[in-house]
Amino acid sequence: MGNEKIFGPEDAEHEIERFERTAKFVVWRTPQDREIELLIPPTVYPPRKDTDLLAQTIAKLSDSGGKRLLEIGSGSGAISVFAAQLGFDVTACDINPFAVAATRNAAVTNRVVIEAREGGPGPNNDGSVEQWAGREPFDVIVWNLPYLTYEVESPVLGPLEEAALLDTDHKGLVARLMAQLKSNALLKQDGFMFLLVSQNEIGRRARSVCLANGFAVRTVASKTFEDGEQLEVLGIWKPYSAAETTYVESIESTNTELLNSTAEIGTMLQAGRQTSGHGRRGRSWIHEEQAFAASWVIDEKRGVPDPNQLQLRAGLALYEAIVATGAHPEFVALKWPNDVLLRIEEQTRKVGGILVESSSRGKNTRIVLGIGCNISSSNPHKEGFSLAALNELLDDASTEKFTPIIHAAVASWFEEKNGMGPVKNSEVNTLFEATFSNSIPLLGAPIYRNIEMAFQELKPDGNIVLVDGKKRTFSIDDGEDIRWTKCSLD
Repeated sequence: MGNEKIFGPEDAEHEIERFERTAKFVVWRTPQDREIELLIPPTVYPPRKDTDLLAQTIAKLSDSGGKRLLEIGSGSGAISVFAAQLGFDVTACDINPFAVAATRNAAVTNRVVIEAREGGPGPNNDGSVEQWAGREPFDVIVWNLPYLTYEVESPVLGPLEEAALLDTDHKGLVARLMAQLKSNALLKQDGFMFLLVSQNEIGRRARSVCLANGFAVRTVASKTFEDGEQLEVLGIWKPYSAAETTYVESIESTNTELLNSTAEIGTMLQAGRQTSGHGRRGRSWIHEEQAFAASWVIDEKRGVPDPNQLQLRAGLALYEAIVATGAHPEFVALKWPNDVLLRIEEQTRKVGGILVESSSRGKNTRIVLGIGCNISSSNPHKEGFSLAALNELLDDASTEKFTPIIHAAVASWFEEKNGMGPVKNSEVNTLFEATFSNSIPLLGAPIYRNIEMAFQELKPDGNIVLVDGKKRTFSIDDGEDIRWTKCSLD
């Protein structure tokens, strides 16, 4: 099983005893309240609340007819049968041979066609990928990931059940799956995945693992249950798969170039060096020895965009990309509204920044996002200010490594992807406030109007509220009006 400390030889006798239990007949109801009949052998995972959440997510897909769907870890076969009823061409796989048998029986009982195979991604190669997934890429891949916490004395689970429910792999099953997706043609260019995870440590890491492998990721469904357990479905896809990515050695400004172009949404323009790069209020952007500099066309819409939301999303994208590159979160700070800083040798210094610009074309507004991030610098302390570079925290930092990660992070917050649903402003605000609050120990206390204050909240409109020692509150709409006590030469 890949972990002898958990699955030892002494478990064999108990596992044989579990096989003597009788199979259970279960009727599972779909989101449309249809009945699916299942015969579930011992050691096979039955439909539960996580199954319901994953099914509700799949049910929202508008175009399923004839598309190819792979379910990894099919268990009882409930999700595979449901997907087949929706019109998908379904392939199912599971490392548990009894689950494969249960899935095949469920297909026959419920009169649908499913190709069920044994195997799946994991620490050990259980045959080739073609054995458990076939040779053709899929439009949709779904996996109810093992997420339960391992308990040494489990009175319920045997090794086969634990293999389905516990991620005991030291590398992590999400990382294994990402490696398979990168090395094999499992997913179509415009396809996507749904992974169901719990909001435990494994689930929280899943987002960074996806970004680290160059895949965009977004929460598409979530639910908190009465016992406090939180489950969410992550949507995962290849970022801006239909848009063009261009690299140029030198250019005046990537933002200006894209604003004046007719490039489509999702287009990324990266430069080895910007000769006239700029930041907020017209300030020049200084290109260090090695730096990432790129811009994206993120939208073209009627009317005026919400600038605060764009800033918050862009800040989250840069923060998450830096963490996914390998920087530990305890040394990375997200400063409102969109700067990212690193804590290095008792100093908190800016490593990257964002510039959102727009231009009107008739009734439409074209929006471009520029991101700069210092990879390495021989002189971080300039006249009047200091900066940070990723190589101060990461020995293997490079533009080549950072580029696919930040591209995926930008798409995660800005790309409109069929099947993913839009990003909700409330979700952006909640995550930004939590990340920003956790960063304040690195930033220090905010100073506004020469008075040291405390952060109180992020407002729905994206502004922040500070409170002074007399309990007076101040709503701030510009981050440059605030200094932070630990950000010297900010």
